[in-house]
Amino acid sequence: MNRPSRSLRKLLDSVAANNEAAALDVMRATEKLEDEVLRQRLLNLIHRLNQDAHDLRMARDDIQSNAIKLA
Repeated sequence: MNRPSRSLRKLLDSVAANNEAAALDVMRATEKLEDEVLRQRLLNLIHRLNQDAHDLRMARDDIQSNAIKLA
């Protein structure tokens, strides 16, 4: 695998990890809320952050698979 591919994979993994960390922080804050409407909006945000992290990791794995096929 070439250097640009490795750098891109590391970047995707880093952004995914940041999304997951942000989701955990928002989840902790959400647990303390009494406003049900805001709570639901934040839970939807948490879901989207985790889904985006999953999608980023799938893209990272696709880059690795494509690099292996080219080799």
